[in-house]
Order: sequence, then structure tokens, then C-alpha cells
Amino acid sequence: MIKIVPPNVKGFEFVDNVKLAGKIYQDCAVMGSVAPVRAYIQCSWFSPEEIEFMEKGLATLAQNPTVSLKYSHHPLSHQYNDIDVNEHPEVMGDREWQQNTYQMDMHAMYGMEMGIGLFMPSKPDVGQTYEQGVLYALHKPNILIIPDDEKDIPLNLMVGCGNTRIITLSEARDFDFHDAMFKPYDGKVF
Repeated sequence: MIKIVPPNVKGFEFVDNVKLAGKIYQDCAVMGSVAPVRAYIQCSWFSPEEIEFMEKGLATLAQNPTVSLKYSHHPLSHQYNDIDVNEHPEVMGDREWQQNTYQMDMHAMYGMEMGIGLFMPSKPDVGQTYEQGVLYALHKPNILIIPDDEKDIPLNLMVGCGNTRIITLSEARDFDFHDAMFKPYDGKVF
């Protein structure tokens, strides 16, 4: 379990253990006048590299007092009937599971304050980009977090220009997710 105190942040405490994608994260929350944001946390988990980045991203968000993991929606952790598709891939062929998981994710996008995407430019995922488009259409800010070593990989124009902001994983720990003002992407696109 990761328990790192964010530097220069006063008035926070670790409040809950949160289980996401089979791992326990200790969620910290700001104690004071501003509540942490509730986010729809998109990511891919279809390869070992994506799983590793997801876990690093969730651990980083757990250390950020401006994000509530407990009250956020992480699709892999919120599957219909609590079925883990990595442990039971056969469920992906079940129509009931498909429709209900899709509806749960759609309702979560409507209900969350914003989106946070753990996005790997080297492995773009059409499902995640669909979610980014839905969040954009709902007028919800969406902050993409990319691996530090992938910031020079060109993004699709719609991803690079259709999100509120794109930051690196190392920036995410101290990023104030309340500051969701648009900032143009300065990287390359195709």
C-alpha cells in the first residue's frame, strides 16, 4: 500500500482504503473548504504496459488531495456484477454484461464532475477516446495524463485538441484538478 504525504499540502489526511483494479490505494482528501473532485477515470488495461501505467496513474492520483478516488468512477473497478474482465474475459461475450457495463459507464460520465484519462500515446485505445468524446460533448473538463517518456509521441488531432489539458504523470501528483481551465496542447498531432 502506498502512503506518501504530498509535499507542502496542509490540512489533509488519509481517509479511506479504496480498491481499484484489484489493488488497494489509500485515498487522501483535502480537509477544509474545497472538496476533492469526483472524476471518471479512463484508462486501458489490455497489455502489461497499460496495466503498469494504470497502476502508476492510480497511485499518483491517490497521492493527490484534489482528487477523490473513493467517489470517482474507474470503469475496470466498476463492472456489472463486480466481474473483473481480466479474470473472466469470457463475460465480454455476454450481452447482459455488455449492456449493463456500458450503461453504468455512461451514467458515471454524466454524474462525475470531470474526466481524468490515463492515456498512452503509444497505445491509443478507441474505447478511451470514445469516453473522451462523450465527456467533451457533456461539457465536462477532461485532463489527460500521459507517461513522461511519451510526451514527444504525436497524438491524433481529436485527442490533442479535444481535451481540456494534457499533463505528464510526474505533473499529476501536484496538479490541482480544480484548475480545469482549457490550455492548448503544445505537442505534435497527426
